[in-house]
Order: sequence, then structure tokens, then C-alpha cells
Amino acid sequence: MKSAQKESKTNYILIIDDEPDTGKILSKLLEEKGYTAKACATGAEGLKLIKREPFDLVLLDVILPQMDGIQTLRQIKELRPDTAVIMMTGQETVKTAVEAIKLGAYDYLPKPLTMDRLEESIRQALRVRVLEQGISQQGTLHDPVAFEQMIGQDLSMRAVFDRIRRVAPQDVTVLIQGESGTGKELIARSIHSLSPRRESPFIPVDCSTLPEPLFESEIFGYERGAFTGAETAKPGRFEMANNGTLFMDEIGNLSLTAQAKLLRVLQEREVNRLGGRHPIKINVRILAATNQNLEELMAKGLFREDLFHRLNVFTMDLPPLRQREKDIPLLTEFFLKRLNQEFGKKVQAISQEAMRLLSAYSWPGNVRELENTLKSAVLLAEEEIHTEHLPEKVRRVEAKSQKNLAVSSNLREMGRRSKEETEKPLILRTLRETQGNKREAARRLGIDYKTLYNKLKSYEVSKENILAMKGGEW
Repeated sequence: MKSAQKESKTNYILIIDDEPDTGKILSKLLEEKGYTAKACATGAEGLKLIKREPFDLVLLDVILPQMDGIQTLRQIKELRPDTAVIMMTGQETVKTAVEAIKLGAYDYLPKPLTMDRLEESIRQALRVRVLEQGISQQGTLHDPVAFEQMIGQDLSMRAVFDRIRRVAPQDVTVLIQGESGTGKELIARSIHSLSPRRESPFIPVDCSTLPEPLFESEIFGYERGAFTGAETAKPGRFEMANNGTLFMDEIGNLSLTAQAKLLRVLQEREVNRLGGRHPIKINVRILAATNQNLEELMAKGLFREDLFHRLNVFTMDLPPLRQREKDIPLLTEFFLKRLNQEFGKKVQAISQEAMRLLSAYSWPGNVRELENTLKSAVLLAEEEIHTEHLPEKVRRVEAKSQKNLAVSSNLREMGRRSKEETEKPLILRTLRETQGNKREAARRLGIDYKTLYNKLKSYEVSKENILAMKGGEW
């Protein structure tokens, strides 16, 4: 029976904990649940085992003799990048948790462990591991529950997928930055769907549509008689999201007064309804999004610095569609299938010329604009989308390029430079997070080692740059 379990690709677990009783108890409990488990007491011993055996998941204590859990985690990811790691600790801090996430840990569990929480984290880690293996082949997080059918195989989107997977299990605030139409709410829903709070509500609120007089009543709620027209009590968005996730979109649009009230709630973890006499305790994870540069708003005195630091625990930057040209055909295929079902149409294809125009257009409205463009085209087309089914602003790109080939060449060069400006910092940041480990960086970025090597050469990232990050061998 156990040998059959060992052959399974999803249930071979290593426990690294310097308390022998903990290792024995966990091994027994996990084997009762159908896993194959092995325990050891030090990071060095664990690394020897990992070199010999392909463990699917490691339960790793943070406090270990000689080599601590963070150092061990770093080496595990160098040896076996695909192995899922769940950290365990009796001294939980947000700083250590975020560091563990960046180094590749899936989850970060406080001791004493509860078996239900541990088993759920293991199931999720193994499920995400399977999904992640599919990303390298398909370039798509196509799981309707966990990833809301997110589409993308561009390097920058693969990095986004990786960061979603890493931060989702951690109960930390996330700030999502990106232009309008890049899918910030989609990212937030995916984080919620992969988090321990996924069975509780996900409550979105668009801060850009909340006028100042309505902010408190909408966000904090009110009691009956709090103001004229308040005939019944109403819970606010914080109460509605209790034990779940509150997504605050376009948070940069809040007034300074509203920011101060929001900051108090984040600090105190309680809300006061308008007209209420007693504070209400809340347990909510905050995901915030903005299409503005909050640091620039701070410099202008339009955004509170203390609130910014409360929100900026973990940041995700979404690339605009114009920097994801290879994703446009993927997105087009996805939207065509969905729109055919929505409108009862049978548009099965898009002409080569029309596809070329879609790829050449700059998409200032990003993915949302592409979806709306295809919606119009599907309504106009019969079996195939042609150039005449596309809006004039998209067709105009081709007219301009035919008018001046030199300008087109310059635009391509600008696009190449723009892509380099996006990719190069992303690659360098990932290398910093992996301490210069190129194989682990390539895995996180969703590309093979040779592709990363060629990009480093193309972007003239020197050997000295990498050595300075890693402090080791090239």
C-alpha cells in the first residue's frame, strides 16, 4: 500500500522539525490521511533526503539548529524548484512570512498546528502544484474556481501567476497596481479563491464611485434612525466581508477624510456604524487596487503615507496589454468562445489580416477594450471575423503603417524597448528574490533556463551583476 503511495506524484511528504515528537506525530497523522511521510530533524539532513528522493511537499520548521528554515527553504528551491514547501513556526511575523513567500514557500502556518488547517493547506499546495505544471505547457491558469480563467503566456503574466500563487495563502494585505482594464479585480478574486478565506464572502467596492457623504454609510453601515431616510439598520461592506475579503478598487480616489477613517478601522480592526453606540469587531483581509501612482499622490499631499504603508505589504504590478502582444491571440480565442455562447453565434475564426490588426493596435483600454471590440465584431460577423468587422480606430493602425514604413519601424523599435523596460526590471527583481539562482528565477518566470540566459545576454546583465546578488558561483 505504501509503495503505491510513494509512486503517486502528489502525496510524498518530508517533515523537517527539530522536535522529534512533532515529526513522529505528524508522520503518523499524515499517513492515516493517505500520504506517505518521512521526518528528519535538521535542514542539512532534509537536503540530503531531497537530493535522493523526489518529495512532492515539505513541511519545514522555521526555527532549526545550524541552518534555519529560511536558509533551508532557499536551498530546497535550488535543488527541487517544483517541490511545494509549507513553513511552520511558533514565532510568526509578517516580515518572515513575506520573505518565505518571496523565496517560494506556499504557506506559512503558526504553531500549534491544527490538523484541519494543515491538511487543507497541503491539499491546496498540491493542487496548485499540478496547476503550475500545466502553466508551462499552456500559458493559461484555466481553473474556473481558483484562477477565474486567467489567460496569459507572456513572461510578465507568468510572473503575475507566480505571485498570486505565493501570496494567496498568506493573510496579508495586497496592493494591486495597473492601468484601467488590466484585470485588477480578476487578480483579487483569484487571490481570494486560493486563500483560506475562500468559503467566506468576497466583497468588492469601487472607491471611485463613492461620493464623500456616502462613504461612511456604505463602508461602515448605519443604524435605524441614524439619518433621515434610515428606516432600517444596514451593515456596511466591512461587516458583509467579515471572515472573508474586502476588495477596495481605485483606492487612490478616496478623500483624505475617508482615508483617515479607513486607517482607523485597519488599525483597530473594528467599525462603528453611523448612529451606533458600540464598535463591531471585524476579521477581514484587505485587497486594494489602483490605476494611479500612490507615491506620487503622497508627494502631492493627496494620499496618507501611514495608510500607504498599511496597504503596501505585498505589491503586484499588472502589465498593460500593449506589452503582452503574444497574449492577444490567446485572449481572442477565449473571448470568441465565450461570446458565441452569450449571443448564440457560430463565429469560428478570425482572418489573418484581422488578427494582425488586433496585434498591432495599442489597446489603451487594455483587456476590457479587446473584449468589447470582439463583442462588436462577433455581432457583425457570420462565421469569420474580417477587418471590416473591426472598429475604425483599429483599422486605422494599418493605414498609418502603410503610409509611412519608417514610422512603423520606429514603433516596432519603441515596442521592443518598451518590452525590455518591462522585462528587464522584472527579471532582475526575480533574481534578487532568488539570490541570483537563475534556474529558480527561470521557473518563477515560467521560461526555460536557456531563454533566461539569452535574455540576460540581450539585456547586457553582466556576470558581476548576478554574482553581486548571489554572492556565489556563476
